Parts: sequence; C-alpha cells; structure tokens
Amino acid sequence: MWSDSGVYYQEFVDIVKPLSEISSNDRPQNYGEMGFFYLGVISKTLSNSSTFYFIFVSAITMLLLYFGIKKYSIFPFIALYVYLGRFVNRNTIQIRAAIAIAIVIWGTIYVTKRELWKYLLVVFIASRFHTSAYIACPLYFMSYVKIKRSYIYWGIFVSLFFAAYFGGTIRDMVSQSDIANEWARSYIEEGSEKAYSNDLTNPVIWYQIIILFIWTFYEERLSKLTEHYYTIRNAYFYSTVILIVLCQYAILAGRTSTLFATYEIFMIPLFVVLLPRSNRMLAHVGIAAFYAVFLFLNIRRYV
Repeated sequence: MWSDSGVYYQEFVDIVKPLSEISSNDRPQNYGEMGFFYLGVISKTLSNSSTFYFIFVSAITMLLLYFGIKKYSIFPFIALYVYLGRFVNRNTIQIRAAIAIAIVIWGTIYVTKRELWKYLLVVFIASRFHTSAYIACPLYFMSYVKIKRSYIYWGIFVSLFFAAYFGGTIRDMVSQSDIANEWARSYIEEGSEKAYSNDLTNPVIWYQIIILFIWTFYEERLSKLTEHYYTIRNAYFYSTVILIVLCQYAILAGRTSTLFATYEIFMIPLFVVLLPRSNRMLAHVGIAAFYAVFLFLNIRRYV
C-alpha cells in the first residue's frame, strides 16, 4: 500500500464497473479524468483483481515509455535504468501522472517538427489521464525562440534570486491564483499536509541545475547526436525554473516540474559520449550504480 494506493484501490473496487455494466452516468469520485476512469473499466473487464489493475496501469506506462525511449535514445538501456532510479515511484504513487507524462514524451517529436495540432492533440489526450499535462503546452512555443546558452545560465541565476529573496511574494501569488486553487488546492491550502514548504537547500534543485548546465555547456557536441537536442534542453530548462521558483510549495513544485524532468532519461545516456571510448564502459557502470542508489532511496520510504 503506497501513499495513494488506497484511493485508487477504493475507486476500482467500489466505483469502477466492467464494460458490460458501465453507463454514461458513471463517473469517478476521487479524480476527474475520464481517460483514466475508462482505463480502469478496461482493466475490470479483463479481471476483477485490484492487483491486476495496478500491474495493468503500470504496464501501459512502461509500454509508452518503451516507444519513447526507442525513438529518442541511442542508449536505451541506460535510459531505462535512469527512469527506474529516478521516477519508478510514479508507477506506484502518481499513476495517473505517470501515464500522462509518458504520452507527452511520446509526442516530443511533434515539437521538434513544429507540428502544432498533432502536439496539442497529444497533450489533450494526456490531460484525459492527468490535468497537469496542460503544463506541456508552452514547450511548443518555446521552440520558436532561439534560447542561447547564456540565457540558460542567466535564467537559472534569476530564478534562484527570485526564489531566495521573493519567496514569500511568490507564495502569496500562487495561493491567490484561481488556477492553482482549482487544480492544486490541496498543495497550496494553508494547513494542508501537502502544502509544506521547502527552500533552495532541496538537493533535487541543484541536481537538475548540474544536469542542465552539462547538457547546455556541451551543446555543440550533443546537438549533433540527436535532432531533439533543443527541444529536450528547453523542456528541462522549463522544468528546472518551475522547481526553483515554486520551491516554497515543495510537492507542488515537484509535481509540476516532474513532467519535463523526465527528459533526463534521454540526457544522461548521452553524457557517456563525452568521455573517451576507453572510459565508456566505466561510465555505464557508474551511472548504473548512481541510479541504483536513487532507486534504493525511493523505495526505502515505502518498504
């Protein structure tokens, strides 16, 4: 039983019906996205087992990620264990968001090719599983802006400055926002256990900054290895700025930035190419060991 498992379990057992019994009036009670609800309907049609339900949902997420990894990564095995180390807890905790993120990542190619309507369709489909997918919309329009390396560095510096000196103002603006109150009330409502604050000592912030700066510094070499280099860089920059600016709301910052933080699974593997060929096997082992520690830290809290 993970942190959100009880909610999904209760929904599946008491609310979700098999396809033969479903009607147009049936609605989920603990979430609003009908795409995820109908995924439960399909699962219950196949089996009444809640264990099968959780495995079924996670399997679909991993299948979508498989197609994304196959499409965008030249080292798919490294991409897989980066995902397992950093993000596998989504498959057990944030299961709606996990599917939505996998769908958006699959649609990354439409940002690179500047096919607006196809990308918006992908985001819309993803939003039927988790509303936070709409956060992905600005990425498309960022592709029309030539963001220089210096802009990345200065953008992070300015974000850190605002988070450090205007954190209270940012917190007030978020708490008064109609959109935030509609979509993420439990994460910002005063007194809520999910609304606790963090600060710039959060190690994930500095971890993402380091990854972003390495990716940006080696632009000339890495951009030759993937046509999606700038799309990925813009997405990760977007994610890191969100994580920094919203650090006053720790869970909200994590939940909103995690969508594009997932692009690490395509970034980290390419760092291997920056090393001499003689050291690349050692880099494989080092990355595997590093993310094995992440995996241990992620699952230790729930075992």
